[in-house]
Amino acid sequence: MDTKNLLEIRNLNVDFKTPRGRVHALREVSFNAPKGKIVGIVGESGSGKSTVIWAMTQLLAGNGVVEGGEIYFNGKNVLDFSEDELRAFRGEEASIVFQDPMTSQIPVLSYSQQMSDIAYRQRNKSFREKIEHSKQIMRKVGIPDTEQRVYQYPHQFSGGMRQRAGIAMALLMNPLMLIGDEPTTALDVTMEAQIIHLLRSLQEELKSTVMIVSHNLGLIAELCDEVVVMYAGEVVEQGGIRQIFHNAKHPYTQALLECDPARVSNRARFLPTIPGDLPDLHIRPNGCVFAPRCKYALQRCEQDRPETYVIEGTHNTKCHLLDSSRDQFGTSSTIERQVSKTETYDSSLKNIIDFEKPPILNVENLNVRFEIMGPLQALLRRNRKRFVDAVLDVSLHLRQGETLGLVGESGSGKTTLGRAILGLVPSSRGSVEFDGRLLTDLSESVLRNLRQDMAMMFQDPIGSLSPRKTVGALIAEPFSLHRKDKKNLEEEARKLCDMVNLPHSFLNRYPHELSGGQARRVGVARALALEPKLIIADEPTAGLDVSVQGEVLNLMRDLQARRKLSYLIVTHNLPVIRHICDRLAIMYLGRIVEQGNGEMIFQKPAHPYTEALVHGVPQPDPDKRRNLVSIEGEVPSLTNRPSGCEFHNRCKYVQEKCKTLMPQEKVLPDGRTVQCHFPLIN
Repeated sequence: MDTKNLLEIRNLNVDFKTPRGRVHALREVSFNAPKGKIVGIVGESGSGKSTVIWAMTQLLAGNGVVEGGEIYFNGKNVLDFSEDELRAFRGEEASIVFQDPMTSQIPVLSYSQQMSDIAYRQRNKSFREKIEHSKQIMRKVGIPDTEQRVYQYPHQFSGGMRQRAGIAMALLMNPLMLIGDEPTTALDVTMEAQIIHLLRSLQEELKSTVMIVSHNLGLIAELCDEVVVMYAGEVVEQGGIRQIFHNAKHPYTQALLECDPARVSNRARFLPTIPGDLPDLHIRPNGCVFAPRCKYALQRCEQDRPETYVIEGTHNTKCHLLDSSRDQFGTSSTIERQVSKTETYDSSLKNIIDFEKPPILNVENLNVRFEIMGPLQALLRRNRKRFVDAVLDVSLHLRQGETLGLVGESGSGKTTLGRAILGLVPSSRGSVEFDGRLLTDLSESVLRNLRQDMAMMFQDPIGSLSPRKTVGALIAEPFSLHRKDKKNLEEEARKLCDMVNLPHSFLNRYPHELSGGQARRVGVARALALEPKLIIADEPTAGLDVSVQGEVLNLMRDLQARRKLSYLIVTHNLPVIRHICDRLAIMYLGRIVEQGNGEMIFQKPAHPYTEALVHGVPQPDPDKRRNLVSIEGEVPSLTNRPSGCEFHNRCKYVQEKCKTLMPQEKVLPDGRTVQCHFPLIN
């Protein structure tokens, strides 16, 4: 083993035993993690990224089997470790930050208890000493008020703070390697930026080795020194960060980079995608595993396994095209061809918004509040606030065929607003008018009938589907719920499958048998079943690969063009929202602080909060790394709103007036509205 490397994986093969036979999840995987470097593993879902981690830490599922290979960590083969050696290895030498902190942290134990449990092997330390060490680590990862917060529970932390606590727990034993499994997937852009800077600063301070598994190319570009690109259980390319992002040689790496909406500089309604799906890994491929989806594939690619070709230094790839000529294909020409295709689509779909008719949706001064304590409890606490205002004085409109994006950090009230429009949560004041009818005063039975013209796509595509029903039953369910007289529900389900490009064979599957993109298509089919006029989509691309994001958004745009659908899209994914939305509404603490034309907002934000969001998006380019986080701190508590402008305690342009006086809404010359004393444009 090379002493420069902390981790060396050689020819790793992992199978999973299933009723249909063995799934060959990893095949001949080899790569290194140099000491003191940050290594990123990138690829689509199902490419085997996380399986590498579980094999390395010997945490594979019960049906997982390591069929061959070696995993050397600090000179020792992990696969030869005994149970005692593995327990010492996990946490002390290699520690993991998990994707979802809410499920990886124990909800009924305080952080003091969880962190002292992690340090159980430090028998020479007392419980108090362990708690003091926990406080030090929590301060190191940026958690304030550690004297109190160390005794709190996970539900008392926000999403960003829970992830910081997860990083603190991973660092508690001072491991040689920190592993992050999609560490920012569930976070909004500002929290993501803070976690990226935190990981980078910790790595520089502790001189540790970090391994990041992600499908977020912006995260990889911002953070990593080395990149390993995986596809369908194989490493197809690896090298330095600039070699991969500026000089990618494998067609899959190129296609993955092209699919990232943040790399498409001009607004494009239809985004680049990678045609086809991952292969069935029950069958070992004879040739190149990417050949069925590769636009450069030759006959040789389908028959022969490609060798590893060294490009320069540590940069190598497995592709037959490099055997005969290194100039047969390039990234720039491919990107130009994909972008020109999207512009062609866009030009044919410019006139779908109906400006002649009044808006299909009108929301005026809508307020939503939730009771946080009963009257007796409030009395005992000396009349503390019984209610929290989640949505405050929101006004917006949406025309037929238009897409409005609702953008903001987690906790800004976006989802609550969407649910209030549909009547799923009650509003305390204001009005919602849909297709000429006032919804806020209607009874539940009347509103239920109107909901067939309004549909919602939920954030979790699999969790929102009943696990006990087949896809066919789920797609046909809206007809039964709204008592629609459809004689042949199976035929209707097949029609909807055709509409969302889902094979009929999927009708007999259950939700757990679907990928994220396939489950999202089922959600789109359900939403379209009753031919609605308005669809509210809550984070429609959450957790999806960049290629699958493009497929889902292209599908939604195509259906909008054919049916003149109106979309209200709730998201914090700014690169996506730029390409698909006509107008944007930026929310902060339940208020809309800026609203107007989407492209104008991206080019010249008027509100400091909008500017921070736009500049906070990590760019999939290692030469555009940011030195500063665009917004420091977290969204304030709704129970203790700041005085004056509610953004003033996080605003870099703050003046004295902002601290005491609430700004009024202003109309800018370009038609935008903004709530700011000193807009960034006049």
